[in-house]
Amino acid sequence: MRRFVFFAMFVGLPLAELYLVLLAAARLGALTTLLLLILGAFAGTTAMRYHGIASLARLRSALAGGQSPAGPMLEGLLAQLAGLLLVMPGFITDAVGVCLLVGPLRRWLATRLAGPPGPGSGAQVRIIEGEFRSRDDA
Repeated sequence: MRRFVFFAMFVGLPLAELYLVLLAAARLGALTTLLLLILGAFAGTTAMRYHGIASLARLRSALAGGQSPAGPMLEGLLAQLAGLLLVMPGFITDAVGVCLLVGPLRRWLATRLAGPPGPGSGAQVRIIEGEFRSRDDA
């Protein structure tokens, strides 16, 4: 299974990207396709700059409020990944990058990747108070 994922990422994805770029060049023209790829790279660098600064501010406010920084860190990481995917030439990576730039989708994915909340995460914890007695003492 790992070999297939490795093969798909490093061989299959570039071949699919190349096929789509050549198909777009045949349908839209080479200059239009080149302009779309340059526009995607420019959008990626802009997104990385904007979301880098914004995620740093969210991280600082979470730390100042005594909350766990895991959520803002993971969201910032996904936003940076979106910018990186936009910078990479190709239409498949651009589509995935644009999907990661959508705020609600990125937050949903961040909560799915983070897993269940642990102690200190700010989640509601149910505490049952009581007393106990050891039976050996009786």
